[in-house]
Amino acid sequence: MITALPARRRSLLGAGTAQFAGQFLGLVLAVLVSHLIARRMGVGPQADAFLLGRRLVTAVTETLNQIVVSVYIPLIAAQAAAGAGIWHIVTRSGGGAFLTGTALAAVFIAGAPGIVASVAPDFDAETAALATRVIKLLSLALPATVATVALAAYCNVRDRFGAAAASRQLPRAAVAAALLLGTGRLAELAAGAYTLGAIMVTGVVMLMAVRLSRMASVQAGPARAGSIARRAAAAVVLAVGAMVVLWLETAVAAWTGPGGVAMLEYSQRLGALLGNTLAMALTLVVFADLSRRSVAGETAQLDAQFTMSVWAGISLMLPVTAGMVANAPAIVDLVLGYGAFEVAEIRAEVVMLTRWMAVAPLGALVVRMMYIRVLADDTLPVVRVTLAATVADLAIRAVLFRVLVPWLGLTGIPVALVAAPVGPVVIIALWLRRRNIALDLRPLAASRPLMATSFLTSLAVVAGARLGQVSVGWTQMGGKGAALSTVLVSGLAGALVLSVAVLGFRVRLR
Repeated sequence: MITALPARRRSLLGAGTAQFAGQFLGLVLAVLVSHLIARRMGVGPQADAFLLGRRLVTAVTETLNQIVVSVYIPLIAAQAAAGAGIWHIVTRSGGGAFLTGTALAAVFIAGAPGIVASVAPDFDAETAALATRVIKLLSLALPATVATVALAAYCNVRDRFGAAAASRQLPRAAVAAALLLGTGRLAELAAGAYTLGAIMVTGVVMLMAVRLSRMASVQAGPARAGSIARRAAAAVVLAVGAMVVLWLETAVAAWTGPGGVAMLEYSQRLGALLGNTLAMALTLVVFADLSRRSVAGETAQLDAQFTMSVWAGISLMLPVTAGMVANAPAIVDLVLGYGAFEVAEIRAEVVMLTRWMAVAPLGALVVRMMYIRVLADDTLPVVRVTLAATVADLAIRAVLFRVLVPWLGLTGIPVALVAAPVGPVVIIALWLRRRNIALDLRPLAASRPLMATSFLTSLAVVAGARLGQVSVGWTQMGGKGAALSTVLVSGLAGALVLSVAVLGFRVRLR
């Protein structure tokens, strides 16, 4: 049997770094977009309408990107292992993804008025109409976006991550340009720019996939196809669960009053974006690696690789979380410190929301790792496991929202996001134990240098933030200059300790 898998694999950390480097451009653009929305729309009906529409389509799209990967990476790995050519893979995988995206677009376009009415019944007629138009415009991007996921999955199976991830940030760049240069109907202009960018990305990633098919090395090895139908069913369960969670969060935020959706969106973008970007980068790399190992019959290595991946992810995310929590006031001042955000009460609430949002990706990482451990193993009942975990997740979130939001206000939403992952993690762990798979999550010896480096870097970032605040007081600097100084001192302190610790603990980057 001939496989078209790469003969030499990069390390988990090296591949994850390449993926994160590509996605970092998207992170910068997302912060820029949040800044432009805050500056040009502020907090009010127009911002609520645009952000609700974007949240219900683009955020769902981002979630679907992660979920559809659970079907297409194993499928493409199996097709490549069977010796299938690039055009066979594109026709079977990319075509199916395009049809799926088209069906989703039709649902969103047809149901846009009802979706807005059900999620945000308190919107006035003008705001609801604008949100409906935004949803319809953004929905046109879904066929191209979902097809791009399948094409990018081919690149990932070929052990190529960075270029595909970077090219997929073009829609965000288009939105930033529209907000920066546009006049008049900004919400609809930005939505149209996103759709145009998504269509262009599909063409770019297609060219990358074709080029890789001509350059990829070929080696002999066993091939083992898994059950695509079961993975597809599990992906549908995860997709429905993700959409329900997202809509529930948005509905609860809208229920808290005017500006609730905007403040939740801004704080989630600032607080959780960097952590979620890291989590997505690492889980994508891990899933591609576990799928290759499963197809090649290397199942004995899955648990050790899984444990290494979990601790590597936590180690990479801990300094980011610490930095976001410590620097939240300065980051809010830098990115959102205009108009309504200069009001002390609004600023204080957004800072608190941002801090809690910064913690949420840690739990989300562990949940994603548990899901991919299940999805990568053909011997497990993936549909039943994902269904049980998803139902538990939804139930826990609904209860937490019901209890915490009346008590804590809008802050109850991110607090619930931090606590909710416990449920699905416990469900999946118990199910694996029933299948005689006892996960040993104790850190492996190879993980300890990275963990020690992470801990020391986190302490340095927090100490640097505090030192920055003190130095600002000494110099009597104010405004955005003070915020920028605090962030820079914190970042420099973390970078210095990170450099020393990497050398001292001999952390292997490749």
